[in-house]
Amino acid sequence: MITTDDVLNMNFYKKETFTGSYKGMRYLLKKDTEEEMTVFRCYVWPGPYNFATTSDEQKTMATFPFTDAGKQEAVDWMNEYWRTHFS
Repeated sequence: MITTDDVLNMNFYKKETFTGSYKGMRYLLKKDTEEEMTVFRCYVWPGPYNFATTSDEQKTMATFPFTDAGKQEAVDWMNEYWRTHFS
């Protein structure tokens, strides 16, 4: 199970994009702007390849508020996605 500690703290996202993997599922979490709001944009896709070499058809994306609660929502979404598509 992915935890909020696994995806680092909020300050990290002010300058960097985070990528990781969990039991065959790869994920990317980054800060982005959508309609003048700052958000977390989260992508998941099947491994083993990285984001750049995986076709867009294999990626699933969701958006969450750029807050601690939004980070928790992103983690919960990734865990639920893994449960329904990878377990």
